[in-house]
Amino acid sequence: MKKLAAAIAALMILLFAIPLLLVKDKTEEQREDLKQYNDIPIDVYMCDMDRVVTMDLEDYILGVVAGEMPASFHPEALKAQALAARTYTMLRMRLFGGRGCSKHQGAEICTDSTHCQAYRNPVTVKKDLDKLKEAVYGTAGEVIIYDNKLIDAVFHSTSGGKTENSEDIWSNRVPYLRSVVSQYEEHSPKYVARQEVSIDSFIDCMKKLDSGVVINKKNIKNEIEILERSEGGRITRIKVGNKVFKGMDVRNVLGLNSSNFNFDIGSSTIRFTVVGNGHGIGMSQYGADGMAKNGASYKDIVTHYYQGVDIVDINSLMK
Repeated sequence: MKKLAAAIAALMILLFAIPLLLVKDKTEEQREDLKQYNDIPIDVYMCDMDRVVTMDLEDYILGVVAGEMPASFHPEALKAQALAARTYTMLRMRLFGGRGCSKHQGAEICTDSTHCQAYRNPVTVKKDLDKLKEAVYGTAGEVIIYDNKLIDAVFHSTSGGKTENSEDIWSNRVPYLRSVVSQYEEHSPKYVARQEVSIDSFIDCMKKLDSGVVINKKNIKNEIEILERSEGGRITRIKVGNKVFKGMDVRNVLGLNSSNFNFDIGSSTIRFTVVGNGHGIGMSQYGADGMAKNGASYKDIVTHYYQGVDIVDINSLMK
């Protein structure tokens, strides 16, 4: 009986040990995978340091996610951001046929958010650092492709309810950058914004766009006419005085959140009501957070905002 009891005890110990061994092996395997992806170096121009720094790709992506999306966002939204940032980055890397950063010689990408992507030192995130690490390292090596090629995974803050077709805002038509409905964005602080500009300042700004513009200040109400809007609602063509401007140019010179706006002309000011924030093309970050909070996975989010794409492993592109 003692021998039987000992044998049963030994068997039970073995049965409990096997799952633990499997978990250990799985963890070690994931670490090896992460090490493999981290072996991909990238040359980043750090604007605050005014120099090029070589770092591991996934460590760089961690800083981009920290800089581009609030760490308070849903984990699935952060994962979607990690995929978008990683794909956007790799498309510009020399290793994958990219041309690098056009603004900074010797760099493949920079931390200027108006040119490439924002970047924040991950250690400054503190309480949400583990959450960000899970989003980035948990998706390590995953990228977005269309027709077996890396996509230009552009993104913006808030679409205002519908994203844009690329050709409506930029010059070229991109098959995966199609206008789609973007729900659940109402929690964005810039979903709707109001801005007031003096009529004199407005006229000065239009002259910056074209010194030949002629505007009758006394009849300003009849001097501004919206000619065309995009599928997503942004102004593509607007007539001011004797000139026709792109909505995006007017938005930029006036400092508006987006080119989806209406206006009301007063006695001395023009009051703008602006919907959304950013160019509106690709993934809406607040839309991604809203989708995640309503049960969508990061893959659901990615394939919604980038039409007809696939999510694959980096290794499939390196073979």
